[in-house]
Amino acid sequence: MKFAHLLWAIENWGPHYRLAHEIGRSEARLSRCLSGREDFSSEERSAIASILGFPLEWLFEEAMPPAKKLV
Repeated sequence: MKFAHLLWAIENWGPHYRLAHEIGRSEARLSRCLSGREDFSSEERSAIASILGFPLEWLFEEAMPPAKKLV
């Protein structure tokens, strides 16, 4: 999952289609960006952070799995 914080914030804010409308983008564009097939523009990132009310850096932080323990 590329943007775990962003997906959580959207789920707690409202439906994806509403966010797409708020930032002036299509649902398809938002979906492609959320899945990692396309990149968000800096304007889209700023608009999303403003609408959702969370820091941009936190929203777009990529989730990294912990290192494997050697047994």
